[in-house]
Amino acid sequence: MKVNYRSLFLWTLPMAVAFGFEYFFAAFRNYNIQNFIENIVFLVCILIFISFFKATRLEVAVSKLSYFIFIFCLTIETAFFYLFSTFFSASSIFIVLETNPAEAFEFLDLYVDYTLIMFMGVELLFLLILLFKPYQRLFAKTSKVKSIYKIISLIILILGLKLSVLIIANFPFQVLKGTISYMYEVQKFSDLNLDKPFGSLKEVDFKGDTTPHTFVLIIGESTARKQMGIYDFERQTTPRLTKRKEELLIYRDVISSQAHTIPSLQEALIFKDEETQTESTIVQLMNQAGFKTFWLSNQMPIGIYETLLTKLSKASDKYVYTNTTRWSFVTPFDEVLLPHLDEALKDPATHKFIVIHLLATHSNYGLRYPKEFDVFKTEPSTAFPSEESFKVINEYHNSIFYVDFILDQIIEKTKSKDEKSYVLYFSDHGEEVYVDKNFKGHNDSDIPTKSMYEIPFFVWTSDEFDSSYTFDYDPERLYVLDDLMHSLSDFSQINFLKFDSSKSIFSKDFQPKPRIIGNKIDYDEYFKE
Repeated sequence: MKVNYRSLFLWTLPMAVAFGFEYFFAAFRNYNIQNFIENIVFLVCILIFISFFKATRLEVAVSKLSYFIFIFCLTIETAFFYLFSTFFSASSIFIVLETNPAEAFEFLDLYVDYTLIMFMGVELLFLLILLFKPYQRLFAKTSKVKSIYKIISLIILILGLKLSVLIIANFPFQVLKGTISYMYEVQKFSDLNLDKPFGSLKEVDFKGDTTPHTFVLIIGESTARKQMGIYDFERQTTPRLTKRKEELLIYRDVISSQAHTIPSLQEALIFKDEETQTESTIVQLMNQAGFKTFWLSNQMPIGIYETLLTKLSKASDKYVYTNTTRWSFVTPFDEVLLPHLDEALKDPATHKFIVIHLLATHSNYGLRYPKEFDVFKTEPSTAFPSEESFKVINEYHNSIFYVDFILDQIIEKTKSKDEKSYVLYFSDHGEEVYVDKNFKGHNDSDIPTKSMYEIPFFVWTSDEFDSSYTFDYDPERLYVLDDLMHSLSDFSQINFLKFDSSKSIFSKDFQPKPRIIGNKIDYDEYFKE
């Protein structure tokens, strides 16, 4: 098979540029070499595929389309590694498909820099050259290699990728795998009755008395425990909560089971009955226990498809979404939820359960707080000093400072009701912000960090609640968020058939278990000091 080496050079040069970019500008390691080998094999597969087409027009179209796909894959996987120091995985597709346009704009503003733009510009230049220069056939038209040999070669190469595990670095494979998995999850949840008032829980019973009860569950976003003043951080990022410290039950070793919102809250807010193969939510539990339920959210309600949380929230008696931003950088601050909380607290229902889902410290951090909360401006302490890290860290701490204000307001408003009440707060997952790694964000597909999983978890209780109910408080309990259903039902004085007190962080029967995170990693073994 005679090859046009000039044309072959144009195919291989973008791959060499991508490899060089990773070597000089990214956190280069053995994975990049494996990915380079995978890219060579992937390119050979593409070139063999093109060789099947002999009709001139069709050959030109297939060749140029294949080149576009190859350049696109190279560019995205290299850009992804440059930004996150990890390979593009199927789980990344979940994040992309659950991201709304406003979040996408914020992501680009936070992460994309001139170095990456330069690389993408070079790759685009290669694409323009091939698309607009006269077509040069890669293989001689007189090639006598039989099609059966080409097919066998393709099969061997693909099997080699699979058996050598190099295929995990293949961008099209991960996109296909992630998209299929995502569609499966969407279909699975569309078949569940998560948006119905009642779930499949049996023998649900509220053990409290008939006096008014108001229970508030606050779900934060991307807030790292170790960067909060209330957890003894060097900067006082939570002065209001620190003043309330004696009123709070502060748990010091709680982690999320996942480092992304949807999978984390899926495991935290949904109870899976393995015996009956049914699923019920925390909202449905409270509905069945006789509470009027409210869901107040400053998160976007829609990704490309209706998200799990949107569906789950619709089981509430009343749900409000304050963030309807579509194609803008501007998203409302979390204080927009406070008037809706006031309305919920005034509701005449005897027993109320109110979920408040904050935007909190979601990136882009600098957009999460009003200018009067821009208080941290000096050089912060970090193992990864740079002008960029200083700026990002200060913005992150300012966003926590604002969350402190919001949490204090919610507690104060609930306290003023003089009812049997609690306010339980946790973050959906943590965030790496130049603490354990030279990185900002929470992509855990390759090298997770403790900061991505360590979350704040604490409770405020009213005097009326304390005088009526007892619980077992041990601030050092090793707890993972996927048992939240048992803990919340226990603290709310609610029982149901499959309730397990050994899984409640508030119970004297609590038994620690292996804390499995992300890709089936034992957290305590992985991060053993």
